[in-house]
Amino acid sequence: MAPTGLFPREAPRPTSSEAERRLWRALAKHLPDGWTVWHSMRVRAPRGADGEGDFVFAVPGRGAFVLEVKGGDVEVRDGRWFQDGRELFKAPRDQAFEYIKKLRKQLVERYPKLALPFIAVATAFPETEDQVGPTNGDVVGTTLTAMDLPYLRDALLAVVDRLFNAAPAPDGPWVEALHELWGETWVRDLSLGSRTKRAELRRVALDAEQIVAMQAVDTNPRMFVAGGPGTGKTILAVEIARRWAARGRTPVLLCFTRALAMELRDAGCAAWTVRELAADVIVRSGAVIESGAPPASWSPQTWSDVPKLALEALSRAMVPFDAVVVDEAQDLAADDWAFVRAVAGNGPLWVFGDEAQGFWSDRREVPADVKPCVYVLASRYRCPVELTAFADRYRPGAGNDVPPGPVEGLRVVRVAAGAIEEACGREVERLLRDGVTASQIAVLSLGGQTKTRIGIAERIGSVAAVRADAEAADHGLVSDTFLRFKGLERPWVIVTELDLGRSNYDVRMHIALSRATVGCIVVVTDDDLMYDGRLRAVMGGESAMGPRVGPA
Repeated sequence: MAPTGLFPREAPRPTSSEAERRLWRALAKHLPDGWTVWHSMRVRAPRGADGEGDFVFAVPGRGAFVLEVKGGDVEVRDGRWFQDGRELFKAPRDQAFEYIKKLRKQLVERYPKLALPFIAVATAFPETEDQVGPTNGDVVGTTLTAMDLPYLRDALLAVVDRLFNAAPAPDGPWVEALHELWGETWVRDLSLGSRTKRAELRRVALDAEQIVAMQAVDTNPRMFVAGGPGTGKTILAVEIARRWAARGRTPVLLCFTRALAMELRDAGCAAWTVRELAADVIVRSGAVIESGAPPASWSPQTWSDVPKLALEALSRAMVPFDAVVVDEAQDLAADDWAFVRAVAGNGPLWVFGDEAQGFWSDRREVPADVKPCVYVLASRYRCPVELTAFADRYRPGAGNDVPPGPVEGLRVVRVAAGAIEEACGREVERLLRDGVTASQIAVLSLGGQTKTRIGIAERIGSVAAVRADAEAADHGLVSDTFLRFKGLERPWVIVTELDLGRSNYDVRMHIALSRATVGCIVVVTDDDLMYDGRLRAVMGGESAMGPRVGPA
């Protein structure tokens, strides 16, 4: 079904033009039913300058038109265009027509069999107060001014009647094609770990450094994209896989944790954990693993051996993929990488990871041969700024000094040693009372599966809990270990059982804290506060050792 409405839905794309922002706000109120409009649709030109349409409209049954927007006081004197008294180098319509050439060229190249609609040009001067508009023959009757904004729906309908003749737009998915093209710059928010948020149709803008990374796909078949938590690595990984698929390749997106692979499949990708794909190759080759026992019962040693066994089986059961994307690359072992290389063969291989989040001491560095080129993402988007800075205090070499005082997005709750489970239940119920849904909360233990009680609990307080890789995880509260939740995120994360994670403690804390997109609650005991001065500082230094929450 063709998308309808205004895109982006929540706010205009970042722009320095107040005129464009003003027009977006008017469109949000007055867009005619059934129409589609995209703000700031960009196209790239292999040679020459890129192009951008301020607003691109799709009108059902009629066609498309580009609306060129000029801010300030626009006027025509002696046949020349002026903006705030300064002469424009090009007339507004000339700029739009140049953009249309690039837009049509990219549509033809990308969708060679698609019947394209007629694409017209209109102009808008949202800050020019004029009831008549310019009388030039090429713009008369197709220009909107500030006077039209309160009545924009009717004004747009009148403009369209003047732009298009009686011939209807061609059949076919041309609106969908424009929407996908807009996705060259704007991608869906995966909202990993909280699939309910995807239903809200939110979109996020790729910033300049991410756009550069996307453009590098065409010229760099092998690349390592590095970035801390929340820099958009997984979103980019998915978009690159989609781009390869659109160009006729058969990509696969590989990772280490099963829960992340499930999320990526839910986002429409062919996604596997490296070892599950290896196991699939072995089974399809005719070999039997652990006498045919189901994979859920296989021993850790069997899973560790699977990639090596799969290398031998590849000649009998080839994988159907010719391009590989790897996410959370720092988690793969040497045998995992040998299998990944074999699957990729001579095809493209893009690798995403954060070596500072490597949990296993022998896996933290991504092999040099799979990162001949390195691109670093620096901007963070996931966590509140102060929570991100606090989580970074657990990255290697950061030091333990944290100024005393509260941190935005972080709350430390001190409880008695025997009251952890009860306290986590209270925090979950408090969030629910505040309007947070269970599917927006994850409770994470710093311990492993063999030690945790919280991470395997069937209920947290009065709320049923499931594991991160359960089929029902998208609908309810997740309670699991930090490691099994790695690569995912939820708006609210409760971190606890810190005493079970003393080994490699800083890495565990960094991973757990950085899973939260809105806020993080850390449930601690006196021993935890004595061990970690950073948490003690958040509670106010030595005053943190005051009365505890829960039974003595």
